Amino acid sequence: MSPAIPVTVKPSGARVADFVAFVADKETEQVLRRYVLDQALPHVHVAIGSIDEAIAYLAKVERSPLLLMIDLHGSAMPLSDLMRLSEVCEPSVQVVALGERNDVGLYRSLLKIGLRDYLVKPLTVELLTRTFDFSEGRVRDVSSSRTGKIITFTGTRGGVGVTTLAVGLARHLSGRTHRRVVYVDLDLQGGGASSMLGLKSNDGLVDVLENAHRLDPQYVERTLMSNQSRLFMLSAELDINKHPEFAAQSLTRVLELLSNSFHYVLMDAPRTVTPLIEEAFDRSARVYVVTDRTVHSTRQAVRLMKHIEQRDHNPQTSVLVNNPNGAVAGKVDVSDLDAALGRNTLQEFRFEQKSLMIAENLGENPKEAAASQFHHSITTLANDLTGQRTAKSVGWMDKLKGKVKRS
Repeated sequence: MSPAIPVTVKPSGARVADFVAFVADKETEQVLRRYVLDQALPHVHVAIGSIDEAIAYLAKVERSPLLLMIDLHGSAMPLSDLMRLSEVCEPSVQVVALGERNDVGLYRSLLKIGLRDYLVKPLTVELLTRTFDFSEGRVRDVSSSRTGKIITFTGTRGGVGVTTLAVGLARHLSGRTHRRVVYVDLDLQGGGASSMLGLKSNDGLVDVLENAHRLDPQYVERTLMSNQSRLFMLSAELDINKHPEFAAQSLTRVLELLSNSFHYVLMDAPRTVTPLIEEAFDRSARVYVVTDRTVHSTRQAVRLMKHIEQRDHNPQTSVLVNNPNGAVAGKVDVSDLDAALGRNTLQEFRFEQKSLMIAENLGENPKEAAASQFHHSITTLANDLTGQRTAKSVGWMDKLKGKVKRS
């Protein structure tokens, strides 16, 4: 294997390379090397290697590249291989596939799952010039774009465990499935997620909402907090008597930028429905309503579900039943809760005696041995969200999962 073109080292948190290419043969590699030199591209990584080697490389870097070229030579199942590749890439990566078959069916299938282009060998410098626009950091004539999934958690009343479940899911997605996740706590007076994640709020959420008219990706990234490589947070901790108002569509602009850089944007919404929370519901692909087994929460769940589902933008909505305390008598049966809702609840979380409280106070992830039941429930929830109940691996896009099932 020929040595890769050297990569300029960047500060921690930055992309190691703006352009990454893994190709199958030396002739194609030489063409890419000439193109890189002609364009004087500073941050690149070009190497001979298979798609498996590309996945191994991308899994190790802290940030995905802006542009990625992958050679499909030797791939018997290109859609499945690209699905595996998507698991280690941020949603904003623009991917160009390279192959030897002038196959219109394959070309259309690749475009449908979110790839920007498919080039047929032999590769030339002229073809690369027509394909990439490095002055704008994009592939020319973009056919489609993919973004991360926006998820909102909300509850029927205080103390039902919204933040516990949302933080548990965020940790699982970022740790176990290696997705980039950003957690947005919409409680401007200070929600519990910061302490659960071992962080202190910097009021970054208020900052970006107040300056939504002049945001760019770099601005937003400077406001994020993190003590992990793939899990970030955006929150605020204003004085209790402060209730700021923001311009219309401010949250929408923030979510647009976040969903271009993260696989999942998880929003923790207080139960008081404000214009900010309404906007969160409108921009969500999925809303989880967390309730407990009390009559009051059951009634509130019915009202909240009706409110969310009757809006113009109707996100997929599911009810999660949590048991935040150890009481065993007098609880509403889940079957009665289902009857009141007119649908089945998605999942029930059992009571954990002390492991969750200890972890919350320490700002740590609950120990798996001590909280195996909780971890199992979070895994089940994550599998439902990502589709792993129907496919071994999560697809690059929802459309891709359908393709793989039929192949």
